[in-house]
Amino acid sequence: MIKTRLFAVFTLLTSLTFAQGPYAPAAGQPGSTAIAMDSSIIRSWATGAEVVRGYIQISDTGVYNLGSNKASYGRHYNAMGPGEGTSTGVVSLGDGGVATLTFDRLIVNGPGPDFAVFENSFGDTFLELAFVEVSSDGVNYSRFPSVSLTPSEVQKGAWDELDPTMLHNLAGKYRQGFGTPFDLSDLEYDPMVDLFAVRFVRILDAVGCIDPEYATFDSEGHIVNEPFPTPFNSGGFDLDGVAVINANVLNEVAGFEDLNLEPDSYFLPESAGNFTSGSLSFLYEGSSGSWSGFTYSNRVTLNGTYNDDQFVAVSRGGIEADSSVFAITYVSSDWMTGTYDPIPSVIQTTDGSEVLFGGFYVANTDMAYITMRDGTLFNKKFGGESGNDPDWFRLKVWGLRADNSLTQEITHYLADFRNEDNALDYIQDDWRWVDLQPLGAVKSLHFILESSDSGDYGINTPAYFCMDNLTVLNTQGPVLTAWLPDHEVAVNADPVTVMLDDYFYSVQGDLAYEIAGNSNPELIAAEITGNQLLLTFSADASGSGEVSVVATAAGLSVTDIFNVSVLSNVGIVSPETFTFRAYPNPVSGSLFIENGAQCELQLTGMNGKMVLETMLLTDMAEVSLAGLQPGIYLLKLISEKGVSIKKIVKQ
Repeated sequence: MIKTRLFAVFTLLTSLTFAQGPYAPAAGQPGSTAIAMDSSIIRSWATGAEVVRGYIQISDTGVYNLGSNKASYGRHYNAMGPGEGTSTGVVSLGDGGVATLTFDRLIVNGPGPDFAVFENSFGDTFLELAFVEVSSDGVNYSRFPSVSLTPSEVQKGAWDELDPTMLHNLAGKYRQGFGTPFDLSDLEYDPMVDLFAVRFVRILDAVGCIDPEYATFDSEGHIVNEPFPTPFNSGGFDLDGVAVINANVLNEVAGFEDLNLEPDSYFLPESAGNFTSGSLSFLYEGSSGSWSGFTYSNRVTLNGTYNDDQFVAVSRGGIEADSSVFAITYVSSDWMTGTYDPIPSVIQTTDGSEVLFGGFYVANTDMAYITMRDGTLFNKKFGGESGNDPDWFRLKVWGLRADNSLTQEITHYLADFRNEDNALDYIQDDWRWVDLQPLGAVKSLHFILESSDSGDYGINTPAYFCMDNLTVLNTQGPVLTAWLPDHEVAVNADPVTVMLDDYFYSVQGDLAYEIAGNSNPELIAAEITGNQLLLTFSADASGSGEVSVVATAAGLSVTDIFNVSVLSNVGIVSPETFTFRAYPNPVSGSLFIENGAQCELQLTGMNGKMVLETMLLTDMAEVSLAGLQPGIYLLKLISEKGVSIKKIVKQ
């Protein structure tokens, strides 16, 4: 729900600080796990989104706001790209609404949180919540275990508050500008979900109603009690963005923005040829104003003429925003042979090599949508006058392998009136994902359209579809699953063995390891045999050094650095009993600290002056160093187990 207009009313209320529950507190509080939207650990943001809206009041679907009984605020692309941290730049899901996000790289189960979800709450306690799920294939999803300890005996009203310390693994826990982190390690094992190749994140609005008929439940069976009802067009969870923290290599996404077009225009093929986007070639035919195959457009204006209106998507632009560039296809019929069979539109790799396609977003053209909705003298109104006719309009895709064998077909319905319940009939009016990964590696893609409205001369429905964000999955590199541990040992300590396969992973198979750097080889000898790293130390010597290890597979590599300190026996803290991780290092904004729960944090400059002192309450904490001058600082954590110190470089 959009809250800007309520800010003055709740300024006093949202200044309250809750600390009653067992979980991390609000953003900015000691021990909070909130991720700032400008955090240096964020690598990228969602590049695609499809949204299925929920009702504005699920307990009474007769309630309307601004002409609809479903949420309508914002567009799908408000959930894409960097979070805005405002109350307005969001898409509202409504009660039980769902948003599914895609990305330009695979999310992986790495050290610490792997991604973060951002909502638009204007305060720390006026919260709207959502469940979070992930998938590697777009079919099988795993839901993060979540907890809501908010009492459910009394319904939280539309303007009531929640205590964030009573909430865990629910998106929306933190105010606008701060994301709720999610760690793939929290998920139970599911053989159908590859935690090192997550391609989809799904956000599902948690209906806050405590009536069991409409309620949603956390992983422990508790009713999720949150402000309800919120009968506005902006009701439900307001998604601002999904940030990627741990990921593999950048994939290729053909978004067609590399193709030059004047605003509100299109490319009209006038001969046989092709255009390229990235490593892909899109084939077309053209002559005397007619065309087939692929072209591209950013046309949004309808003027009632066939020549122009055929290039307008029903969504008025591509997946990224209104008026953005997208590809458009016309599938012609084979009239020369008299069969009137559809002639496939074709996409090829420019060099003829095989690639693995991830998928693409598809939409109807405005012309096809209107024709199916209303009918014409030449085209049937879908469903017929009664609404009971089982009409359909579908896209079929298959691939051609290097040996010229054909893959299976993938079918996507752009309109479907075959349901027994007419309320489930639809003509697609937005962008939807079509997953191509099941095709495997292919050198070309082939597309046709089919319709129940066909006759002796082929398909009657206008044979167009729109495409955006066609994704090629590049070869995936090795990833870091956990930070290599720092080591503090006593002078003349025994050698230390580290099993590197516990910290690195590759889908490509065996990893090759090597020492990439050692800042103090006179003190520390680092040697790798197979997957074992052996550290030995010079006799009767003390000091410290940094060792870096590089892991390589399929020509790609990843590197991690850890610290080794050799100290006198006095005050040595065993690394088995007290180690912590601080990253990123060097740091420019927020420093994240793992395994520092119940520790006192002290940060001092090299002049010995303490610049920060605080208490860490949770195993994952964020400490802002944005206000510090660049330089070298000593980070000291003090606990019942002892003292541990790290050098931090502030950029």
